[in-house]
Amino acid sequence: MATSDSQSQQGTTVPDREVAKHVFAAELNEATYTFKTSQDERAPVYVALPTGVRANRVCVMGTVTDVEDVGTDDQEYLRVRVVDPTGTFWVYAGQYQHEALKKFKKIQPPEFLAVIGKPRTYKTDDGRINVSLVPEDVGVVDISTRDIWVFEAARRTLERVESAQETSPKVAALAREQYGHDGSYFAHVAAFTLQNLLDGDESATELDAETIEERLEEAEAKGDDVDGEEPEQETLIED
Repeated sequence: MATSDSQSQQGTTVPDREVAKHVFAAELNEATYTFKTSQDERAPVYVALPTGVRANRVCVMGTVTDVEDVGTDDQEYLRVRVVDPTGTFWVYAGQYQHEALKKFKKIQPPEFLAVIGKPRTYKTDDGRINVSLVPEDVGVVDISTRDIWVFEAARRTLERVESAQETSPKVAALAREQYGHDGSYFAHVAAFTLQNLLDGDESATELDAETIEERLEEAEAKGDDVDGEEPEQETLIED
């Protein structure tokens, strides 16, 4: 998160660029509640993450399994399916995401992809609220970079589980009210992803096994210390 809400530039107050949160798909897909912190039309739109903090931008990585044009005959609109160890991110790019659109058209699934983007929610015809990403920056990465992201996302998830009620109590309370649980379940999600790293091909990652094991022990301990109640229902986007 930026150190201040705004900064002065040439005599004009402009919003700071939000720091992108490392978030797994399992958590982002449940982050269906959005809000602003002011009534200014330029104010950023946040999602309340179930682990108790707000997010205006996120950093995600995973395997691209499908790229589909869901636009019209005269206007491209690509939907990209990106899968991490916990679920699926849906990323959409159209004429206003020109650079991302060009890169998506060159992707040959399966490839590992990094995306920094803004979460957006929308309501389906049957009344469900789903979450997608509007990309700001995208790039193909290797498996080592993906594994490092998984490790970092697990670390950041555990930090939120442990400290959000102290560092962002209002958002944590809001998230619990909206989602019906305190987000501690995601300590188990983090442990699952770390175990996957340990079970994978050690030669494919620069991460030290001992480092992963230490973080895994921390995740398992947090999972045991908290109530760990699992959400009653996950919000996922169907094909």
